[in-house]
Amino acid sequence: MTKRWRNLPTHIALWVIFIILLFPIWIMLATSLQTYEGIFNWPPEWFPANPQWGNFSEVWGGDYQFSQPFFNSLIIASSTAIITIVLAFPAAYGISRFSFFGRNSMLFIVLVTQMFSPIVLIVGLYQLAQNYNLLNSLFGVIITNCALTLPMAVWLLHGYLKSVPETLEQAAAIDGCSRIRGVIKIVMPLSASGIAMAGIYAFIMAWNDLLIPLIFISDSHLRPISLALTDFAGQNIVYWQLMMAASVISTFPIAVMFSFVQKYFIRGFMSGAIKE
Repeated sequence: MTKRWRNLPTHIALWVIFIILLFPIWIMLATSLQTYEGIFNWPPEWFPANPQWGNFSEVWGGDYQFSQPFFNSLIIASSTAIITIVLAFPAAYGISRFSFFGRNSMLFIVLVTQMFSPIVLIVGLYQLAQNYNLLNSLFGVIITNCALTLPMAVWLLHGYLKSVPETLEQAAAIDGCSRIRGVIKIVMPLSASGIAMAGIYAFIMAWNDLLIPLIFISDSHLRPISLALTDFAGQNIVYWQLMMAASVISTFPIAVMFSFVQKYFIRGFMSGAIKE
């Protein structure tokens, strides 16, 4: 028996798992292209004979005006990712490169913060936002999301930076390179996959967050996409075709982002670097 035939059961099992994982996505796409009446047809239409592309335009620019929440979420998630990386990278670098009292305890405390649900902290966060006039503003949501994503980003980046040999920085210092320049020219390119991972983590957490905007935002013009998705569920009826169309739109940025940064995950962390 050849190696190809020996691996056939594994390939079949992987294809089955792949199809099962994609099945909910296909249901979402198929439902977004149907009429309200067509959703309840039996047997169901897996491939709509008359796709209702107008559902997307109705969601985006019709009565729901989904474009405004979409761009609000884009601002919140992008700002959260950028601020998280800007703050987390120096912190992770300092912990991984410098020896000081309580370094291990600091890492443990950073990890412990992820054990608490935002629901437990929401009262204190709300009081802080109220004291600093951050309620009903995108900036308040961004800062709060950064506070929730920063600990895990520090932990992730610390692990990546530990894999970058310090000898590379020492060799650059011998050639007259300052520490800051060495970090920019050597450490950051070699830890690009870790930076991408931390940024994606912060972006997704902020994009999907519902609790913080629900508590902080009362102005309808400032609502993110997570709040806008609740508009499609009325008191007595749920417009599934429009909700699924809005869900497709909401997942689009995540899919595009992964398509651009996936190269950082498949190549090695130390690609092109010397080995110790």
